[in-house]
Amino acid sequence: MTLTGLLVFIPIALLAVLWWKGMGSKEIARRAGIRACHEAGVQFLDDSVALHKLRLRRGPRGALTLYRVYGFEFTSSGERRHNGSIHMLGHHLQKLEMEPYPE
Repeated sequence: MTLTGLLVFIPIALLAVLWWKGMGSKEIARRAGIRACHEAGVQFLDDSVALHKLRLRRGPRGALTLYRVYGFEFTSSGERRHNGSIHMLGHHLQKLEMEPYPE
């Protein structure tokens, strides 16, 4: 492989790895949202989460890790949508928040 080929291949490979790892984090966040909604007795909507923020943060051991914030929607009555957010550091759930809703 030529130098030009390597200069094209390496960034594409790095982006593919980031995308692949991001999909794993997204799936963990989706399951956490489903579980939280089930425990709260509300309905998790659209069966998905959406990436809202992506940042670099230091992990517990000081290494730089991707910090992601995913958003999701849920309903308690079927009439109104409410928002929630899931904060992930790498593949670890940091925080899950749900907007107040009527019971």
